Amino acid sequence: MKSIIIFGGAGYIGKNLIRRFAKEGYKIIVPYQKQTKEANLRLLGAVGQIIPFHFTSLKNDKLLTLLNNSDFCINLKTSWSSNKSELSSSILDFNSELIDQIKLSSSIKKFIFFSGLGTETRSTFRNEIISKAENLVIENLQNAVVIRPSVILGNNDQFLSNLLPIFKMSFFVPLFGDGSKKFQPVLIDDVVEFVSKTIEESNNDKQLFELAGPDIFTYREFYNLIADAMNKKRVLVTTPMPIMKPVVGLGEKLPFFPINSEQLSLFETDNTLSGKESGFDFHEISPKSVISAVKKSL
Repeated sequence: MKSIIIFGGAGYIGKNLIRRFAKEGYKIIVPYQKQTKEANLRLLGAVGQIIPFHFTSLKNDKLLTLLNNSDFCINLKTSWSSNKSELSSSILDFNSELIDQIKLSSSIKKFIFFSGLGTETRSTFRNEIISKAENLVIENLQNAVVIRPSVILGNNDQFLSNLLPIFKMSFFVPLFGDGSKKFQPVLIDDVVEFVSKTIEESNNDKQLFELAGPDIFTYREFYNLIADAMNKKRVLVTTPMPIMKPVVGLGEKLPFFPINSEQLSLFETDNTLSGKESGFDFHEISPKSVISAVKKSL
């Protein structure tokens, strides 16, 4: 039985990948640091097929043994913290250590690092750190692939799960900026299909991919799509960035503020395909429209 180790596998993308790889007969190791419900992860596959493993450091001997005996490794682990030290530690330092261990492994055939669409265009500290991590992966590992997905939608996705309660409870819906910035969301099923084919692909010539769906929306258009699908009248209240930035800067210091500066930056620039990198076409996958997924979530 082939084995795959997925860091960050307890998250939304990870759980969908686990379901897919479980059906394909993989043994799946899911290392985690933050508290998670191990039983829920195990239920995604057959008995004994999924192995959650709590760790605090990559220097854990048991974890290194699991890593060095795996056929494939995927790193979904990331952070949206505004704390520079935490970002450096959880993204750049972690990937640097992980790369060193993968170099020592004779079993790992491919390493996949998840980044984000538009990372190279947003000048925030988090994106600078992720760009450095991308470079580390590409420069140090021949058998590595960097995947930059756009906003991922699907059943119980994080984006819609955070947005829909606002539309349900409030007649007025805040819209960061003027709502004119564009984004190109992608379905989780298409992302999972791409990763599965990438794992199976023996050709390592191409190392960087951008994944986005066929539909491009402004945020205003997308919010109106949600309101129309709910058959509810909603008033979109624009909140200019010069006002929002200091408000978020103060609010993110509170324990339960809903957004931080790094997340706010997503609404400042377009988040669409650059046209410079390959994507779904590399595996001859035709990504599907996200409109049906939005309606299904509702």
